[in-house]
Amino acid sequence: MLALVRTQKRTSSKPADDLFSSHDAASLTAWLVERGETSTAAKATVMKVIRHVHTSRGEVPWSDEALAALGINKNARQKLLALSPRVSLEVASRAPSNDGSMRLLLRTRDGALIESVLIPGPARTTLCVSSQVGCARACSFCETGSHGLTRQLSAGEIVDQVRIALVEHAARGGEPPLVNLVFMGMGEPFDNLTEVLRAISLLTDGRAYDFAPARITVSTVGVADKIQAFFAGTRARLAVSLNAPDDERRSRMMPVNQRFNLEDLKKALLQYMPRTRGVLFEYVLFHGVNDSPEDAARLAEYVADIPCRVNVIPCNPGPDPTLLPPEDEAITRFLHELMSRGVTTLVRRPRGRDVGGACGQLAGAARRVLPLVG
Repeated sequence: MLALVRTQKRTSSKPADDLFSSHDAASLTAWLVERGETSTAAKATVMKVIRHVHTSRGEVPWSDEALAALGINKNARQKLLALSPRVSLEVASRAPSNDGSMRLLLRTRDGALIESVLIPGPARTTLCVSSQVGCARACSFCETGSHGLTRQLSAGEIVDQVRIALVEHAARGGEPPLVNLVFMGMGEPFDNLTEVLRAISLLTDGRAYDFAPARITVSTVGVADKIQAFFAGTRARLAVSLNAPDDERRSRMMPVNQRFNLEDLKKALLQYMPRTRGVLFEYVLFHGVNDSPEDAARLAEYVADIPCRVNVIPCNPGPDPTLLPPEDEAITRFLHELMSRGVTTLVRRPRGRDVGGACGQLAGAARRVLPLVG
């Protein structure tokens, strides 16, 4: 039987405990109350300092004098100075793609390497964000999962990817505007859900980054027992990777299916997804594996009673050289079958593939040269 997760030795340090950006408004208020502030005073302080730190795109003034100028009392100033407002990540390298995307290799304070990708589109720019250093889920087509999990990212390290990307994007002209965030980088977001939800809370805060929840998408391999907590904790959109229309093939590609099979996943979605919400299903196409019209028909049957859209994604080069993208004709036949059965469908073409920045290719410190296909 395939192992459900793949792990490697984790770091014992906690490199982000003192990050200001690891706090959203609620957690920072609670933090100040624990240190002697009244609830009312803490809320007033939080309103000022969140705006002060997160609307800055440069060095943040952070001293007793700077905080006093904001009208913050002495006790709160002394406590807040224990937190660092500085960005916790540094850009280790930039890999520009021929299609305009930019893969950013980022180094954490403990030396771990993670990646995020800036993806410009016709009307808006998207940032693909990582939630872990590595990943334990070991999907056969994913470069990240082939190297195991090192550690979780803190909410601050997630937010700091956005802070860096905003500066990088502005330096490239800032157009089209960066308004979309997708948690589709390194890691399984549901395995780090507390930090991911806290990061989203700060990213959607109007006093900080003011991203629209509908412009944030969190992707999971299908960790069904976290779906309720996700919908209860955020108005961000949910994406679920399916990649096969039956349990036998899905388990071969995605070990998570041995714990939460397709029926478990569907039950959780139907039970916990609010009626006003929908789900984005991601279906990566592999030549001769899951790309037949019959597979499309079975997929359509599976999603028929779930409010959804299906994104069809021709696979990118990854750790398994036998997994190849279908020919264009096969993709067209697959799409036609889905649409003929009433499924809202979109093809997601690869972006950043030539620099290892496309879906399934992010690898951080363990990057290896991947062959180009197509």
